[in-house]
Amino acid sequence: MALLEIRGLNVEYPTLSGIVRAVVDANLEVEGGEWVSIVGESGSGKSTLAYSITRLLPPPGRIRSGSILYRGVDLVKLPERELRKYRGPEIGMIFQDPMTSLDPVRTIGDQIAEALLEHGIAKDKAEAYSLAGDALEEVGIPRNRLKSYPHQLSGGQRQRVLIAGAVALNPRILIADEPTTALDVVVQAKIMDLLEELKEKHDMTIIFITHDIALAAERSTRIVVMYAGHIMEDAPAEQLVENPLHPYTQGLLNATPDLWSDKRIESIPGYPPDLRRPPPGCPFHPRCPRAWGLCRSEKPALLDLNGRRVACHLYRREGAGR
Repeated sequence: MALLEIRGLNVEYPTLSGIVRAVVDANLEVEGGEWVSIVGESGSGKSTLAYSITRLLPPPGRIRSGSILYRGVDLVKLPERELRKYRGPEIGMIFQDPMTSLDPVRTIGDQIAEALLEHGIAKDKAEAYSLAGDALEEVGIPRNRLKSYPHQLSGGQRQRVLIAGAVALNPRILIADEPTTALDVVVQAKIMDLLEELKEKHDMTIIFITHDIALAAERSTRIVVMYAGHIMEDAPAEQLVENPLHPYTQGLLNATPDLWSDKRIESIPGYPPDLRRPPPGCPFHPRCPRAWGLCRSEKPALLDLNGRRVACHLYRREGAGR
């Protein structure tokens, strides 16, 4: 059994103008020790999928159907009181914007210590502060910054504080929601190095959310590509980059600059669909240069192709996966 199994997950956001189907029939397995990156354009459903795992969807988001099995326990069915035991100690979360995730009127020491006390990892405030200091030092911040407020830290330091707070609870799975988006490339590289170091030290599994497929390829064991709420491709990172199967994955890679070659950057034409009124058939077909008749009428299944998965009628037509 995989450490995490997502089966038939559907997530929606009711709005005055219709229901937004943010995640559609998602199926995903994550093994212990993996670094799985979920990539896609803004609005593809990657963050919604991640937040669904611990049921931290912003209102009015809701899980309409499906299951999320963590070590055999369906997190979708757990009452809130039971679910709190899994948030943090079992599945940690690094949020996208540290400035809005950290309380601006409390010291970072208070915020990390509170979580340690809440989950019973520290028996009293003194021990909680000591462990919080250890966590800060582990991510490269001196423990004398425990009394600092978020506005007194740089963007990279605030991101490290979020990482420290999550790792201090020693989770089995760490979900990182675009933790490098607002950082310059030098700090971005340091944060990625830190995550990899902590993964190995604590034997964690990482689910990494990003729109940057090149960044994902550097560290991931596996990459999952999402578009319009659907999983379009799922493959080992090296295979996906060297031989992308889905036209959308190919488009993402073609739109990625390469400093070491004179490759021409090509954007994907058109715009993502309105998820209140998605197109029939394959959601990518209005933008796909290889779309054919079946793509416009029938939604493709996620085919298993020699250890990787792809949702594309091209491979059905060519006989792959039989």
